Amino acid sequence: MDHVVLAQGPAAAVVERFLGSWLGRWPALRCASGADDSDGVFSPWVPGQVLGASTARGDLLIARDEVMEANWDLSGYALDERDEGPLALSYEPAGWPSLPMVPREDPYGRAGFRYEPYDITVVGAGLYLFTLVTPHDSAFTRTALDTLLRSADPTSPRP
Repeated sequence: MDHVVLAQGPAAAVVERFLGSWLGRWPALRCASGADDSDGVFSPWVPGQVLGASTARGDLLIARDEVMEANWDLSGYALDERDEGPLALSYEPAGWPSLPMVPREDPYGRAGFRYEPYDITVVGAGLYLFTLVTPHDSAFTRTALDTLLRSADPTSPRP
């Protein structure tokens, strides 16, 4: 499943917060560059690793440990016996200065009124698209997406 999140950067900081949160769940967390021209070699993730890299655009493959890493080629994005699976996280600058959209929910959050969707425009500097690839919909997938959403908010408390 692909989950696309539009958030304000800097992207590397969002990715660092995500991986830092995920490290609490997966102490042996391993990452590899998901770029087509990379060697795809996994290594333990070290905090600050993303911030020290080129931060305009990136692709990461994320595995819980060496066992999940080894099984990835065989099983793909599938949940294992712990109901967890590998993740991929990509980020890149939004390619436009504004984005027209129709929100599914009332952007004002009004209660008690019937909402009729209407066009709005999102405008912002430093917007990035984050794509989180997960196994099929599950509690694990929802946790990963919730972690990304919290990580995109620098004021959100860490778990």
